[in-house]
Amino acid sequence: MPGWQVKNVTILGAGVSGKAAAKLCAANNINCTVVSDGGGAVLPDGELIVVSPGVHPAKSALYQAALASGREIVSEMEFGCRFWHKPLLAVTGTNGKTTTTELTAFLLQQCGVKAECCGNIGRPLSDLAAEAGVCEVAVIEVSSFQLEKVRDFAPFAGVILNFQSDHIDRYPGGFAEYCATKERMFEHIQPENRIYGLSFAGKKRRVTLAGRMLLVDGKDFFDLDRGDLPGAHNAENAAAAVELCLRFLPEKCVWSGEFRAALEKFRRGRHRVEVIGVRNGVTYVDDSKGTNPAAVLAAIDSLPGKLVILLGGLGKGMDFSPLATRAERFRAAVLYGADRAEIAKVLAGKCRCVDCGSDFAVVMKTAKELAHPGDTVLLSPACASMDMFKNYAERGDTFALLFRQNEKC
Repeated sequence: MPGWQVKNVTILGAGVSGKAAAKLCAANNINCTVVSDGGGAVLPDGELIVVSPGVHPAKSALYQAALASGREIVSEMEFGCRFWHKPLLAVTGTNGKTTTTELTAFLLQQCGVKAECCGNIGRPLSDLAAEAGVCEVAVIEVSSFQLEKVRDFAPFAGVILNFQSDHIDRYPGGFAEYCATKERMFEHIQPENRIYGLSFAGKKRRVTLAGRMLLVDGKDFFDLDRGDLPGAHNAENAAAAVELCLRFLPEKCVWSGEFRAALEKFRRGRHRVEVIGVRNGVTYVDDSKGTNPAAVLAAIDSLPGKLVILLGGLGKGMDFSPLATRAERFRAAVLYGADRAEIAKVLAGKCRCVDCGSDFAVVMKTAKELAHPGDTVLLSPACASMDMFKNYAERGDTFALLFRQNEKC
């Protein structure tokens, strides 16, 4: 592959992915220049252009200049893959990627495999590839953004969990183009190692569900009520993680007591239907990672009773109409952020909606005033966070902070 033969690389984007690509260049004695649109639209020389996932193809002058230059453009993930010589297990889909990636890595680790998470989950593949570590297999969370410019990306096995409306503003071809971009992950994976999540009908798979029981080849395998994987969406995540492990581990390892004990021990990460606390009989739940309507519905369906739901942010051109199907569960919808009016349109006449502008302290104060004992205040925004916050984690942390500061909420 030519990726490691180049002498000069131009990196578009100076964030986490861009810095990781630069680190990989340094580790391989490749000259590189990191540029971003804020520094002007002059594209430096470079045989290869590495683009960070946060660079929007239609909105970046540098990206347009890169296209016009005729030079090869690859994603940071593709660049990292060209220097990664160990197995990759890949996870994509609209919802559930992070939980499935973390669970897969955890199951492998508990079976003695030196596995690490990377990709969209936080640590770029280029960063992992730059270090001569002990990692034996990388479990990579893959976004559609990272798949836009791949050529040789070749995981050993991969899973597409689901397709739901998200990031439609980025794709001129709409939902169909978004799905096709996700499907690119399978281009260099052997057919037997291309896994589709349980949301896809008619696909052959070894792991299935009977109620809350995971089955492997039709045999009882694990009762999900024994672990920290509530709701139908987490059952699908668990099934996908076990499917991936079945492709990589010896059969006896998957059927071992250690493997099933790991399923029981696993704990989900933060900002995913995370209970922050209870005050005056009202439970506060942080699902800041619920950045599209399908994820919000999954969170709603995993919780009992009436909800005061916090919705809003950057809508990314998504279809919010599915939210109306759960409106009877809402004591009220507290709306905020850039695209709150679009959400208000689909909920109008179906539940009480309160517009709180762009002040999150007002959002929390309003939610407290509206909630009754026994209700849940649920932060599950159905939107991206960058209109008001750095990322979904900062949004969730702010929710928790305001909960703790009783005088502010």
